[in-house]
Amino acid sequence: MFHLDHDRSTNTLTIRVKGFWTPDIVADLGGALMEKARELHGAGGDFDVIVESLEFPVQSNDVADLLTQIMVAGIALTSGRAAVVVGSQLNKLQAERTLVHPRLRVFRSLAKAKAWLAESPLDV
Repeated sequence: MFHLDHDRSTNTLTIRVKGFWTPDIVADLGGALMEKARELHGAGGDFDVIVESLEFPVQSNDVADLLTQIMVAGIALTSGRAAVVVGSQLNKLQAERTLVHPRLRVFRSLAKAKAWLAESPLDV
């Protein structure tokens, strides 16, 4: 249901999510993500995040709320940016409604998300 991967060359943590989730799955992601974020933060500071959620349908409100809590906790461990890539306009609307942060943007294209992360933060 989820997979975490860190690309050292771009210093980007990729989170791949798919399927319908229950609160228990969100808790599992939260634990794994916080452990990885603390490891990366302790290894030298800031990193960017890209969430690939192309196979992640619109979730129930309780799951969306829990995911928002994870985003708030996780983004506090870096001053990097986060890009969320979704598979539909409806997913984009849900993500933009629930995942609100000045260093986070929602995209429909993985290429556009990666291009945004590659820009200098001063260009954004």
